[in-house]
Amino acid sequence: MLSEKSGIEATVIDEAEKIAKTQATRFQRNVIQPVKQEMPTTKTVELPGISLLVDHAVIEKLVDSLNDKFSCRQCLSFISNDDTRSDAKQTISMIKSGDKYNTLRFQETRGGSYRFATDSLIIKLQLFEKKYPFHFIGVGDDWLLIKTENKPADWLDFAEEVLKVCPLEEKVDTAEYAKGLMHDEGKISMWWD
Repeated sequence: MLSEKSGIEATVIDEAEKIAKTQATRFQRNVIQPVKQEMPTTKTVELPGISLLVDHAVIEKLVDSLNDKFSCRQCLSFISNDDTRSDAKQTISMIKSGDKYNTLRFQETRGGSYRFATDSLIIKLQLFEKKYPFHFIGVGDDWLLIKTENKPADWLDFAEEVLKVCPLEEKVDTAEYAKGLMHDEGKISMWWD
């Protein structure tokens, strides 16, 4: 039944559950913005895909493992909720898609008070990706966690490109910001309030 509703093969779901050591559920996300119609009582929307509740301490490793295992089946996994519960669990979601930007479309990732839509962010990220190829670790409604495929050769240029996608509210010394990005070895947390 979960396979039929999620669009993900039953064998993939079974294997993902074994890897994550937890049971899969339907992929759900919080309702982002009220529309001019009756609001759902659960404040969530079910989407085609699955979610796995896993230990926060191993979540990034599990995302990598699931993506390595199921990329040939056109399945993408990502951290879909950046809140860590009191039991130290967090959510990984998996969708059936060969286009990594569909994770942003499903999550409706957008700029909050920066007032840009999902498609505008995708265009910025695609331009960034031409220079610095990356993959998504986490995707939320107003945040991303990405990792470059290779360490940048020019960290200052890399920092400038990151700031084009996700400008910081406060004035920042680009050289200092570049040092921080270098310390994180190309893993970038982006958010828009």
